[in-house]
Amino acid sequence: MVGVNGRNEGRSKSAFWQALLLSIFVFLLGLMLGFFLENSRANSVEINALNSEINLLDEQLRNDIFKSFDIGCSESIQSTFEFADKIFWEAQKLSGYDDASKFPDSLEIVHKRYDLLRMILWQDSIELRERCSGEFHIVVYFFEYGSDDINKKSLQLSFSRLLLDLKNKYPGDILLIPIAGNLELESVDLVLDKYDIEKLPAVVVDEEVVVRELVNIKEFENIVFSAINNLNSDR
Repeated sequence: MVGVNGRNEGRSKSAFWQALLLSIFVFLLGLMLGFFLENSRANSVEINALNSEINLLDEQLRNDIFKSFDIGCSESIQSTFEFADKIFWEAQKLSGYDDASKFPDSLEIVHKRYDLLRMILWQDSIELRERCSGEFHIVVYFFEYGSDDINKKSLQLSFSRLLLDLKNKYPGDILLIPIAGNLELESVDLVLDKYDIEKLPAVVVDEEVVVRELVNIKEFENIVFSAINNLNSDR
């Protein structure tokens, strides 16, 4: 009996140590994976920061190059649309790190750079449309960055889907520019004051109409085309 009990006790101790070693191994593996994942995120944030700096300089030069080198209107408009799409998708990738990253301050700075870039893009697009008598539509979507309000998140998601659906329906006619309205950027605040926008989200269509409430895609489509028609009639 003693021998049997001794063997059972030995097996129990062996199972205990095996389980302990396995637990330690899994813990260390998880720790290492977490470290590499967060390090990868940090590198991605840094890359996005550099990209935002490059894009900011690129946009500052683009409009001057259009004028200095007498680049045609069709090429200028096409370049503007391609550039807007490029920075839109770059910022979308960056947004994927917002909830999971341990570097919220760094992410907010990068988002601010992208918003400044979009403000410059908006200004240049207005000048381009006037210079080339273009009939493309500038749709600027002001939203609240980093909101914890579930209802606000749901509303902004509905606005985003509406705008993307319209953009996908008219890819060559609608220039979509999303801008965070709560990051304390003076240039953004000036525009919000001009259009008396105190509550986000809101959409400014062709610098003429402000959409403050969610509508369906047909109603929004009518708003966009009416705005550009009114803009053309004033020229």
